[in-house]
Amino acid sequence: MTDPDFWNKVAHKYAKDAISDMESYTVTLERMRDLLEPHHRVLEIGCGTGSTALELAGGVDRYVGTDVSSEMVRIANEKLTGKMPHLSFAVHAADDLPSGPHDVILALNLLHLVSNLEDVLKQIFDALPPKGMFIAKTGLLKDGAWFLPLIIPVMRAVGKAPFVRSLSEAKLIDLLR
Repeated sequence: MTDPDFWNKVAHKYAKDAISDMESYTVTLERMRDLLEPHHRVLEIGCGTGSTALELAGGVDRYVGTDVSSEMVRIANEKLTGKMPHLSFAVHAADDLPSGPHDVILALNLLHLVSNLEDVLKQIFDALPPKGMFIAKTGLLKDGAWFLPLIIPVMRAVGKAPFVRSLSEAKLIDLLR
């Protein structure tokens, strides 16, 4: 997420939009709940308006959600309203991880939005302890509809889309290795 101005501009609409595939989102939450343990210290990069953090933070020791957008973080903090003292939100770019320690780092619907993905992945893996976990879910445009990589640059030129990397599953796996 390299464009805070774009994300600040769309934050209110993003916060109001319903999750488009609630069934898949619920499955994702359950998978993460199965992986997270009460002693975990979790860092979520690209937390947006904090909805996922609010769902998951109750099951861990500490949860820090970060986003490049100050407006997204402001909305996340409004949702928090002191309900969970072990959950906090802060403005950080994906390549500016807050100091840890972090047992688990989450990047949900984020990696395809990062222009310097190789650097970000290196920072993530450097920040994790030997038995730490990196949990990611992201769009794979190269494996999707053929026209998306053609449309996104046009949408970006008129301010309707952020930077989006055209990743394939094979390329992502290669980067993670």
